[in-house]
Amino acid sequence: MKKYILAFSAFVIFIMFFAFIISKGNDDGTATEEFTEYSDHIEQQVPVDTLETLIDSSSEIALVNEDMAESQSSLPQNLSNYPEQIIKRIAYTVSYNNSTKCPNWVYWCLTKDHTDGPYSRKGMPYYEDDGTVAGIGVVSDENFRYGYFLDTDVKGPRQEFHDWADKSYHVNHGHICPAGDNRWSKAAMNQSFYLTNMCPQDIDLNGGDWEGLERRCRGWAKRYGEIHIVAGPIFYTKEYRTMGEGKVGVPDAFFKVILRNGRESKGIAFIFPNEGTHRDLVQYVKTIDEVESSTGFDFFTQLPDEIENEIESVSDLNEW
Repeated sequence: MKKYILAFSAFVIFIMFFAFIISKGNDDGTATEEFTEYSDHIEQQVPVDTLETLIDSSSEIALVNEDMAESQSSLPQNLSNYPEQIIKRIAYTVSYNNSTKCPNWVYWCLTKDHTDGPYSRKGMPYYEDDGTVAGIGVVSDENFRYGYFLDTDVKGPRQEFHDWADKSYHVNHGHICPAGDNRWSKAAMNQSFYLTNMCPQDIDLNGGDWEGLERRCRGWAKRYGEIHIVAGPIFYTKEYRTMGEGKVGVPDAFFKVILRNGRESKGIAFIFPNEGTHRDLVQYVKTIDEVESSTGFDFFTQLPDEIENEIESVSDLNEW
């Protein structure tokens, strides 16, 4: 609808301008003739289909800018004054905590078109024609080891490669925004391996129930066209476990909250203890309100209050 309004507005302006020229022509008897000749010149130089394309392009730019503004308003609100640095990537946005050295949360919109693609995690890193790593830039042993990238955009303390040499816990690199959601772009796939997108996650959870929910999310994106996801770690107390020289926080649990919009907006949330036990997915289901209480973040604040209150107070796996 906004696209048509923009095109109609452009048409109205054109008519007004044309009327002005006509009125001037009536005054001096020459302007109308000159305008006609100029119009013929434009018509010869710029085909009608090209002009239509330009109008469509300007409409798309306006819509993209609006979508970007809406995306910004979709980010969780920090109600607990946690340390936070917002870092935007091609496929996701991360709120990074330089105290826990883990993300507070990662937000992304998973569309149907982004549920698959030619770029698998086994093939990364993916390079551009100029020899740089897509979405990353120039890499060396200083910022790329063991298949992961240091995030040089972080201000202050961060995860380092040597922190992961600590084997005190049964954990490995747990993606928050999964590699499987980034197969559509080589740059997006590379960026999903930034350490700012990682938390120490129980190995069996990472390859088990957590991965199972990731697959479910891709199925929901295919079914509903797109879903909005926020995920991250939970530290229930300030006295959390750490690993490595940098004292990277080992989360007590992980959350994931999901929103689908459409004729009927629905929300659902999950909390997974950071352990390797296997359960049916329904046993992890929580309301978004419960996750907000556990994390100190307010999700999906861009929604009207009545809708936000409704979808955040009820979670029913059968509705998905």
